[in-house]
Amino acid sequence: MDRFYLRRFHANAIFHCIRVEPNISQREIADRTGFDKSTVSSVVNEFAERGLIERKVKTGEARRGRPSEGLMISPGSGVLVGVQVEASEMEFVLCRLDGSPLASRVKAFSGDLRGLEDFILSGLSDLVAEAGATAPILGIGVSLPGLVNNEGILVHVPVLGWRDVDIVERLGRVCPAPVFVGNDGKAAAIAEHMFGACIGLDNFIYLFSGSGVGGALFLDGTVHKGAAGLAGELGHIKIVPQGRFCTCGAAGCLSAYLSESALLEEVERLSGSRPESFRDLLARADNGDAAVLNVLDHAGDVLGSAVSSLINIFNPPVVLLGGDLALGERYVAPSLERSLQRLAHPAMNSRCTVRFAGDGSGRPRLGGVALALDGVTGLDGSHVLP
Repeated sequence: MDRFYLRRFHANAIFHCIRVEPNISQREIADRTGFDKSTVSSVVNEFAERGLIERKVKTGEARRGRPSEGLMISPGSGVLVGVQVEASEMEFVLCRLDGSPLASRVKAFSGDLRGLEDFILSGLSDLVAEAGATAPILGIGVSLPGLVNNEGILVHVPVLGWRDVDIVERLGRVCPAPVFVGNDGKAAAIAEHMFGACIGLDNFIYLFSGSGVGGALFLDGTVHKGAAGLAGELGHIKIVPQGRFCTCGAAGCLSAYLSESALLEEVERLSGSRPESFRDLLARADNGDAAVLNVLDHAGDVLGSAVSSLINIFNPPVVLLGGDLALGERYVAPSLERSLQRLAHPAMNSRCTVRFAGDGSGRPRLGGVALALDGVTGLDGSHVLP
């Protein structure tokens, strides 16, 4: 195994322990992670030297001998910025090093690649000013709705028409802190592992829908990247042979059936009236619109087909569904369950929990923050994450 990858893996896991369990000791970290004591000690010492963590004597221990030290994140060490790039907007989030948000704002975005750097710098400056933050920015994580390879090249963003953009170089040239970039599905999976529904899970599959469908394979404690960093494009699982055309140029992809635009178009085809958004679609479902209910029921069936394949191939303990899928849980869950019962191998289906993430209404999206935190605590790892 690559020693730089192993070092980043150890460092991220150790910092995660300290963040999730403040006042934890080095011995307890070794017990939780299975890492040897010298590795834990080396990483903890470097975190302390960088001012990221503090040591305090643990109180209330009923044991003899020298009292152990508890470790916690240093509150004044710095802040992180997460940037979530979407087809028509960007969301900026400022967080403490423990991931707790300080401020967030959404800015309308034209999708024009020209001036991207200035747009992000302006959003970042406005966010820091709004929060009144004086601590240094330690890292900036940028979550992107497309393929990002191991070299930091944004290979393709179908919803924006971007191809072959050296995004790390472009942003790193102008941003006031180290920049860490990654695919939005992978970033969201890391965020669920750090802050959300999958804390403590070393194996799960994350699938979400919105302007497109994405996801990630979180296997053995980390996101599976594949040979070039492009693995995990779950939205392009082929569901229907010779089916609808997808923005990727192929036919029959899951995204061509479950993306917001695909669902809105199908409702329009059946009813003659197009909802303005997925939330509008749900409002029509709440009012008993037969065409909408039909579309959502079919969406659950299609989703079940894709999830069944993932269960049959990877045998995950958990499949987590987020984005619009979570918003529409009450309408897609019944047909999803029927499809799983029909298509997933019984032995693996019985050992897998398929659940919906909280809809996140009103809360900032933390995928970019997760990339920044993963990068800052990885101790000089790659700027292309995960």
